[in-house]
Amino acid sequence: MKVKFWGVRGSIPTPAHSTDSVWKLEKIINSALKARLEDNKSIRKFIDELPPYLLHPVGGNTPCVEVRHGDDLIVLDAGSGLRPLGLELNKDAVFSESELYLAIEAGHKLTQYERREIDYDGIHLNFLISHTHWDHLQGFPFFTPAYNPDTTIAIYGRSDEELAKAFEIQQMAPSMFPIALGDMGSKISFNTFPAEGLTIGGLTIQAMPVPHPGGSLAFRITAEGRSMVYATDYEFSSIDSDEAGDFVNFIKNADLLISDTQYTYLEGAAREGWGHSTSFGAMDLAMRAGVAAFYMFHHDPTHDDAKLFANLEKTRAYHTMMSGRAQMAIELAIEGMTLEV
Repeated sequence: MKVKFWGVRGSIPTPAHSTDSVWKLEKIINSALKARLEDNKSIRKFIDELPPYLLHPVGGNTPCVEVRHGDDLIVLDAGSGLRPLGLELNKDAVFSESELYLAIEAGHKLTQYERREIDYDGIHLNFLISHTHWDHLQGFPFFTPAYNPDTTIAIYGRSDEELAKAFEIQQMAPSMFPIALGDMGSKISFNTFPAEGLTIGGLTIQAMPVPHPGGSLAFRITAEGRSMVYATDYEFSSIDSDEAGDFVNFIKNADLLISDTQYTYLEGAAREGWGHSTSFGAMDLAMRAGVAAFYMFHHDPTHDDAKLFANLEKTRAYHTMMSGRAQMAIELAIEGMTLEV
């Protein structure tokens, strides 16, 4: 499986913090002074060897993760990160990006525009929606493939009725968004996630309810003996609770766990009951389950890159202290990052 992060921020889309560039520039200059760079070749080599976090922003789009296995494609959540994914998928489509946004601004259906003669069979997409809070849906009105009549979209979540209502309400008022859900053009279906699980091509998917205000689902996706878990927006009253124990069994021995870690340990103590995990609490569960790789996700909008990477190092140190070893890969989910599972 290939996994790509298109949106990693929680709660609300977040532009780069003004402190990010200063913090990174200071680190780069200090490293450059120590390196005693002498010519363009040494400068280029120095840049190539810089750690990724100094060259790439963590990102500010809300949750959206792409999972591919051969020709099979699953989209996890439809936050604002869905827009760039849609533009990538729509490269060879019958409508251009400019046509789409002219249509949206004018309040027209895209199907009113003349189709160009391009060989395009459309695509079939499967969405898994953890829950219907707005930060997990807000990218859908800007998802370009959804405006193509040749696109079929199956959306799965806790309840077909809940999904249909939430997606429709998001585009119900013309003063809020000029194109209604039913006028987007593609064939969209809303489905209750089956209790027995779901098979999409070579992917098998299981879902588990996790505690969050209004409820949420975690998903486990398996292909060819490899598995990943997507668990965003959850908070257990205690890591020793029965619910937490069931969750540990659900994520057991996963090759990849993408986990809500919105709060630091101290923030979590002050925000108990808000429905999000601390990095230390999520790490405790991951250690009990024996997951191979742990990616911190659903970053708090108030956290700049410096704070996110500082908390990453604290979480790594916590893991080493509690486990006595450093076998688990522990990383931040960064927008644009692609993983192989």
